[in-house]
Amino acid sequence: MKKLALISSFVMSSTLMAAPNLPLDGELGTIETKEISYDEYKSLNNRNLPDNNGIVPNFKNDGFNGPVPNNDGKLETTGKVIQTARDLVALGEAIYELVKKGKPTNVTEYAPISVIPKDPITKEHVDPFDMEGFSIPVAKNYTARITNGFGKEVVTFTYQVIYSYGGSYDGAGKYLTGVSIIPGSVKTSYGWDFNATMKLSGIMNHGSRAEPVAGVMLTVKYQMNSRSNAFERNDTIHITGAGQLQSYMVK
Repeated sequence: MKKLALISSFVMSSTLMAAPNLPLDGELGTIETKEISYDEYKSLNNRNLPDNNGIVPNFKNDGFNGPVPNNDGKLETTGKVIQTARDLVALGEAIYELVKKGKPTNVTEYAPISVIPKDPITKEHVDPFDMEGFSIPVAKNYTARITNGFGKEVVTFTYQVIYSYGGSYDGAGKYLTGVSIIPGSVKTSYGWDFNATMKLSGIMNHGSRAEPVAGVMLTVKYQMNSRSNAFERNDTIHITGAGQLQSYMVK
């Protein structure tokens, strides 16, 4: 009887000692977001993608320098006014879902963001088709990798940042159009849920009033949920009308 009680006591003691380590599977370890090559992006998406850097969701890569027209010769989607500054206006969609419950969303229904000037006389925003000289679309590819408390990768998310820059109005300024984030693939481990959204955080002028250089700040918000914890993380992407892109991402 004493021997049986001793064995029972040992088992209970072992269970209590192991318990503090069990939640680690649902705890957040590290989050790393970084720019990757298009070849890496294609590999992570595990599907056949075009060789033109994948610029297909919102653009026709045919050399047209500006937003894509529809059959009526008008903009396919310019979106609504979502933010204004002294001499700048942002058109498009202020916030939209990239990933919902671990599945990429179809963002082609959302209007990409344009940062364009106000007409100096009417004070209304300029029609993007009255502008000229936008670059062909540029794409940057990213991956976000999230690990748990054991160091095991539990979420992998790929996406593209796409934009056209350098457009001018009456020969002045450098503006942006077609700014969007396109989700690629999402892989999540059992017990983890992942959501991501994109929102416009701000617009600004990096130049002068005579020669404006538009700038846009985008925020990618991640929400990770496990069986025992919930986490949030924001990455910021800054794009200018001169074609510069700077990302501020926690490692």
